[in-house]
Amino acid sequence: MNVGLEVAYLWHDIDALELRVTAENTEFRGTADVYVGTGDLLEAATTLSGFPKNHLDKREVIFGAFGKNSAGGAVRLDFYCHDMAGHAAFRAMIESAYGDQEVAGNAIVCVDFDPASLDEFLVQLKKIETEHRGRASMIARRS
Repeated sequence: MNVGLEVAYLWHDIDALELRVTAENTEFRGTADVYVGTGDLLEAATTLSGFPKNHLDKREVIFGAFGKNSAGGAVRLDFYCHDMAGHAAFRAMIESAYGDQEVAGNAIVCVDFDPASLDEFLVQLKKIETEHRGRASMIARRS
């Protein structure tokens, strides 16, 4: 069973949370530790709520910040439907922290999922924000 997408709580202070974001399918996996501002997980849950409304629906969520001058890594999640029947998927573009390196590790992972799995993921994501603990998981759909 593939996780698909997992967001795990690591740490927080008054302004930010540190999270470990993992995306995987049967062939690829990427992970990055990212920093998000207080309230950003609730905003992401609002953005993704109700996806997909139709087969043309597209949504984007970014955790962390891309680039060498940013602390931590980054993950961009592009949600879309890959056919007219509305089968849902997301593409995760993952960048690790640069640290002392000139080039960061990166991965692009595409995952099919059931919208009901996203609904439960969003409930769990909100809990991470409010309780400062736990993880949110969305299971990949079997091909």
